[in-house]
Amino acid sequence: MFQIRFTKLLFKLEMLENGVLPYYKVSAIRGGMGQMLLLQNCIGDRECGKCSFYEKCVVQNIMYAPCKIKPPYMASSESMGYVIDCLDHRTSCNKGDIITVTFTFFGDAICYIMPVVYALTSLGCAGLGKDKTRFCIKAINNRKQVPVLINNNIQMSNVFVELLGDYVNEMVNQNSKLCTKVKILLQSPCAVKYQGGFIHSFDGHSVVLSILQKLHMYNMYEGNEIEKVIWDEEKFPVVAGQSLQEKIIQRYSSTQDTKMKLKGVQGEILLENCCKEARELLYAAEILHIGKNTRFGFGKIKIT
Repeated sequence: MFQIRFTKLLFKLEMLENGVLPYYKVSAIRGGMGQMLLLQNCIGDRECGKCSFYEKCVVQNIMYAPCKIKPPYMASSESMGYVIDCLDHRTSCNKGDIITVTFTFFGDAICYIMPVVYALTSLGCAGLGKDKTRFCIKAINNRKQVPVLINNNIQMSNVFVELLGDYVNEMVNQNSKLCTKVKILLQSPCAVKYQGGFIHSFDGHSVVLSILQKLHMYNMYEGNEIEKVIWDEEKFPVVAGQSLQEKIIQRYSSTQDTKMKLKGVQGEILLENCCKEARELLYAAEILHIGKNTRFGFGKIKIT
């Protein structure tokens, strides 16, 4: 279940001028990166559905990385290749300020790190957000804080590729003290669909089942044909308390040429009766994220 390849890279972006920045930066970074990837890699007329290079397209394999086995419940536009996180919500910056952005690449999308770095470099020259605030990539480190960008060159041997199961075991060993109480910090808005609708509060079932579905999707993405896990009723944790607020993020979709609103909830959830298997799922979700719109920075959680 945890045989999913990933690598996490921390990009430190240095602002080259004073300027205004978007509060939620991930959507602007993803959109700008997508435009740069098209400029640098598209050899057609951007009519993707008609393009004879579609399957080998660098842009498609990064922005809309396909599942090797597509589950029937998955939308065709869902992207599994990466998630982007940025918890820095400053709306203004000074020259020299550092903004940290985390990219987590999954499966075959790990092979496309270099085009992403090139696209981000170009986006830095063009500028971020409506005010086009310019930046450069100051540093890239892996999850272990080992430099990947050395003397302006990418050292691919320092890209730390691991299995999700290795991360889960690492976290279990670090937190080996038996504790059945767990706090989930929803660090970015989470849009979780459960029993046909988006939820505004969680119970033990919605927490566990949303993670199990995400795990199933990523196994299908990797080509690991596994059955959906049936969770024993006595294993579900109990939600002892939660403090959640609805968040709305406005973004502009260049592909649809329209403004869109993305909704989710953010805050804290306290779980009790959390067995080892449930804690393993929660640690896996720290990497995978939970819910929808993770490519826009949604669903980032931290377990404490």
